[in-house]
Amino acid sequence: MIAARLRRSPAPLLGLAAVATAAASWLPLLPVLPPLLTGDAFTGLAEPRLAGLFLRTLRLAGGAALLSLLLGLPLALLASRLAAPGRSLWRLLLPLPLLLPPLMIAQAWHGLTGMDGPLAALFALGVCAAPFPALLAARALERQAASSHEAALLAGGPRLALAEMLRTATPAALLGAAFAFVFAATDFAVPDYFASVGEKFSVYAAEVFNAWRRAGLDPADSASSYAEGMAVAAPLVALAGLVLLLALAAGDLTGGADRGSGRRPPLLPLGRAAAPAALLGLALTTLLVLLPLGRIAWETGRAGPLAGGSWSGRAGAAFDQALDLGREDLGRSLANAAWAGLGAMIVAPIWAHLLVRWRRRPRAVLLQTALALPLLAPAVGFGLGAIVVFNRDLFWNFYDGPGLPPLVLGGRYLPIAVFLLAERLSRVPREREEAAALAGASFAARLYRYRLGGAFGAWLLAGGLVAVFTVREVDLAILLPAANHTAAVRYFNALHFARDNFVAAFGLVIAAVLFLPVAAAAALRGLRGPEDR
Repeated sequence: MIAARLRRSPAPLLGLAAVATAAASWLPLLPVLPPLLTGDAFTGLAEPRLAGLFLRTLRLAGGAALLSLLLGLPLALLASRLAAPGRSLWRLLLPLPLLLPPLMIAQAWHGLTGMDGPLAALFALGVCAAPFPALLAARALERQAASSHEAALLAGGPRLALAEMLRTATPAALLGAAFAFVFAATDFAVPDYFASVGEKFSVYAAEVFNAWRRAGLDPADSASSYAEGMAVAAPLVALAGLVLLLALAAGDLTGGADRGSGRRPPLLPLGRAAAPAALLGLALTTLLVLLPLGRIAWETGRAGPLAGGSWSGRAGAAFDQALDLGREDLGRSLANAAWAGLGAMIVAPIWAHLLVRWRRRPRAVLLQTALALPLLAPAVGFGLGAIVVFNRDLFWNFYDGPGLPPLVLGGRYLPIAVFLLAERLSRVPREREEAAALAGASFAARLYRYRLGGAFGAWLLAGGLVAVFTVREVDLAILLPAANHTAAVRYFNALHFARDNFVAAFGLVIAAVLFLPVAAAAALRGLRGPEDR
């Protein structure tokens, strides 16, 4: 009797999720919570230098978020709902900037234009994050009720139908822009790169990274340096949290279940505007993908005027070297990504289910805040927290072993999987799960089979996003000794030692490996038939 009740109760799985999330996501944040909750960390902003860095970071992140919105929202319309030539290509390439290491985008645009300084960092971070609003807006547009679109088309023609599309997509795009703000505000590597190649400047996340440097210079005082770095990170956590929670509220992430006819909304015919729309799609895709990739590809064989051999010979040698030197590091990164993604696919649905169940209640906001915390802290701050928590005798073998990187990296990016699945589960009718409960199904079966069964694509996407961000994370990986021998760290080190041919080839190898699942998914969709049929 007790065993049967436990099978049907969510309590055991919630306990598992709480333990896993505490270890992966919350323990590394323990050092930052006291200064955040007491307000002590905010007193440092009275210092003019720190206040200036904070305001610069705010401007940089806000500008990057706005740029990502301006680039991503039109591309979402072109890729999902407008009958423009090239729509399938825009849709295929839409996620690609997320799969590229941000440092690769920065390197490409510096090589193309010579840009440096804060504005260059703003531009590169905005371009990197454009898929956030684009992908979320595209998903919202695909879920628009066909009847709503047709009514707008009949009442006001294409102009009103386009306005209705924008109204549908804007909340999701704003949520994507909020993610762009969070990533830009907490990024250290891209601003550091542009500061190293031109105009010197700093951002707030660099203060946290400097604490790690001070700890390395004076190991006897490392504990106080780590504590100082985590305290400095607290205002950034609060700022990013405020922006993300406002966007979640505006976007109504946990909306109601789908109750439409199931028909996909038709594409909007553009008539004479089809050619300009296609040119706009080509321009946006060129800016986000083709120009940076083209520059990086050219870098693989670039050399000085006195260098011997052909471009193709040098490029081939660079790829050979990239595969030879980086193969093991890339393998470790992919292993970390697989474990992190698998863990997210197990844990994230449990929290997503609870968020949907608590929809529009105050405790749902508290849970969202708690789950979002790892993403809000700068990656360098999260890494410092992991060092403080796990670098002790109790965890010594684990700290230096292969288990820590996937645990910490998966814990940092778990919120993305949770929020994505919460949005998807909120549109699955609860009657499906209730019918399974009446039939005696366990909670695990109700959740993973009946509730997620119809959302398998979103489930895979959630795990895939965690895996992708695990591979491309460099700020955190630099700090953790167990994560130093990964692809992102090798790329970072080679870039700063000006090994241009190797860096370009290795970056393209990373991008190709990460893009393969996207291309495979697109091929499977093509085999099933036209998606708008």
